[in-house]
Amino acid sequence: MKILVICQHYWPENFRVTEICEALVQRGHQVTALVGLPNYPSGVIPQEYRRFRNRRQLRNGVEIRRCFEIGRRPGKLGLAINYVSYMTSASVKALLLKRDYDVIYAYSTSPVLMSLPASLLRCFTKRKLMIYVLDIWPACLAAMNVREDSFFYGFMKKVSRWVYRRADMLIYSSKRFQEYLRQVHGITVADEQYMPQFADDLFRQALPPCPPKTGAIDLVFAGNIGKVQAVEILIQTASLLRNEPIRWHIIGDGSNEEACRKLAASLALENVIFYGRRPLSDMPSFYAMADAMLVSMRDDISVNDTLPGKVQSYMAAGKPVLGSIAGETAYVIRQAQCGFCALPDDPKAFAGVVKRFLAAEDKLEMGRRGQAYYDAHFTKREHMDRLESMLTALAGGK
Repeated sequence: MKILVICQHYWPENFRVTEICEALVQRGHQVTALVGLPNYPSGVIPQEYRRFRNRRQLRNGVEIRRCFEIGRRPGKLGLAINYVSYMTSASVKALLLKRDYDVIYAYSTSPVLMSLPASLLRCFTKRKLMIYVLDIWPACLAAMNVREDSFFYGFMKKVSRWVYRRADMLIYSSKRFQEYLRQVHGITVADEQYMPQFADDLFRQALPPCPPKTGAIDLVFAGNIGKVQAVEILIQTASLLRNEPIRWHIIGDGSNEEACRKLAASLALENVIFYGRRPLSDMPSFYAMADAMLVSMRDDISVNDTLPGKVQSYMAAGKPVLGSIAGETAYVIRQAQCGFCALPDDPKAFAGVVKRFLAAEDKLEMGRRGQAYYDAHFTKREHMDRLESMLTALAGGK
């Protein structure tokens, strides 16, 4: 097949769409990725991509076509400009591309606007469209404190419905999206279209040797540090448990990183260590030292309905998972019996979860159970087999 992939994010940004595209090439397909300029999450576009440089690239067999994009800036207006700039330029470039592809695949994180070029293209071509829904809209607006009765929320609800309804097939990463799509958008999606994310290959491999332990328990958070991730709950919990033998490791960056660093400093927490953003290749070493991995999210419908991709990575690595989170993630952790969760936004409740873990005698077995659950439900091979089959069917069996 010849597959046109549309997503705002791509290498060198750390999104699984890159791995999906390269895996499709390895399976013998031709892939063109219509993407933006790398700037997530810092908002800084590297010098080598400015002044119309590197707008066309070839990497691991994938033809990359980059669209104009204004880098992310703090605040709602700065983000809106970033999103609209990609949406506009990608829409124009999509319509001008040579239409020799067989099927369109939109990898849809937030916002839904990044998939609008794909839906628009579907209206002007006979090529069928698959949208992979990783964040559900307009529910995600609630996490930005946008009220449901506001004009903007209503407008984005209409845009989201238009985008989703243009798809010939919607696949979704969280089971809870199925009911939302039916109730809010009047779209029925089959159970067979549920397709959870997978972890990067390096997390399922054997982790590197860990230095000898010194008696303390190491808890590791890895990922974006934004307002939605509620990392401040972890820091407040660390303050409540300051007399326990725990080291808290925070790896990543984002819009709320500086606020979290200041909070830890104001609480005089010497056992909370910030590392900033690290390359993916460094992550196995951090996972290796972890006695458990941490996931936290705000208490919000759009968040509760989502299974963050980091959870699959934690499970693939065979590490217990402790969560300040509700909804789909808490359900999966309970099903896998690979850790404990507290209701979100409650440091005292999460402190209870951490104490429960400290007292547990089956810490290693929790990690093994999580890894077994990952192998049964979240492997890359199963994901790619199903994706390839569905795309082939949409392309008319080519």
